[in-house]
Amino acid sequence: MLSGVKRSWRHSTLLACIAMLVGCTAAPTGPTPGEPVAPPAAVQVAPVSPSATHYRLDPAASTLHILVYRGGPMARLGHNHVVSSQNLRGSVWQGASLESSGFDITVPVNDLVMDDNDTRAAEGEDFPLNVSEDAKQGTKANMLRDTLLDSARYPEIRITSVRVQGDAKAPVIIAALRIRDQTRQLTVPVTLQTTDGCLRVIGKFEIKQSDFGITPLSIAMGALLVVDAVTIKFDLLARTD
Repeated sequence: MLSGVKRSWRHSTLLACIAMLVGCTAAPTGPTPGEPVAPPAAVQVAPVSPSATHYRLDPAASTLHILVYRGGPMARLGHNHVVSSQNLRGSVWQGASLESSGFDITVPVNDLVMDDNDTRAAEGEDFPLNVSEDAKQGTKANMLRDTLLDSARYPEIRITSVRVQGDAKAPVIIAALRIRDQTRQLTVPVTLQTTDGCLRVIGKFEIKQSDFGITPLSIAMGALLVVDAVTIKFDLLARTD
């Protein structure tokens, strides 16, 4: 009988862990109390020419999708996530050359949106619609905790150009991405479209959560986990100031 109780306990524990990871939630603890941490020293941004054209991001016309994937032998028990932002902030400047062009963009962490139907539909069959509200809320609460994005101390994600090079219509951007208190340099190919008073920037890149001091959730010795690699896709529209 005792062995049966042990098996039942192990089975119940595993089911609880699976339920936790399906919603990508953890034990209900809030962020560590405290004042926001001062940002690290500013990175060296691309130089701004006095004659550069300045643009301001239009958050209503811009999209940012962060694709987070399930993994492990039991991956079918979880689901992939689309994290999006409808409140991007920042500016872009376009000089006479790529070298005198650049940008500075921030993403308010607490405003991130979890698994909105429209964003999931845009990303295709890997992201089935109608994730429950409880799952959305649980996943976002976990994402904001001190062990992950720690939004209480680090309320913004920031990406800043370091250098812009290559072809004028399809340049390669060397950028500095800051998440929490970690900054990493990235190489991001983009396409540029310029129309009357507007600049559109489209691209995508991949990061590893572990590069920013974040340990993706994993249970049952990796049988069900959140994949370390995250894909970030953006379609930004900026308008002249």
